[in-house]
Amino acid sequence: MQSYLGPVIRPEGWLAWQGDFALSTLYYGEYSNSGPGAGVGARVKWPGFHVITDPKEASNFTVGQFIDGNLWLPSTGVAYTAGLSL
Repeated sequence: MQSYLGPVIRPEGWLAWQGDFALSTLYYGEYSNSGPGAGVGARVKWPGFHVITDPKEASNFTVGQFIDGNLWLPSTGVAYTAGLSL
C-alpha cells in the first residue's frame, strides 16, 4: 500500500506458488501504489486479488491496525509507518 513499484514488477503482479494452491482463499490487496510497476490493469484475475480504492478499507491493513504495531514496534527500534499517508 502506498508503495513505489519499480519496473521489476511484472504487469500480472503475482506468481502462483504451485499450480492453483490457495488462489481462492488468499487475500492480496493493493492500494494507491505508484511507479512503473503499479498499474493494476493486467494484474492476475484470482478471486483473492483486490484493488482497494477506499482509504478506510485500506487502513485496516496498516501496521497500526493490522498488527497493533504501535504497541510493540517502538521497543524494537525498527522504523515503520503506522498508518496511511494523506
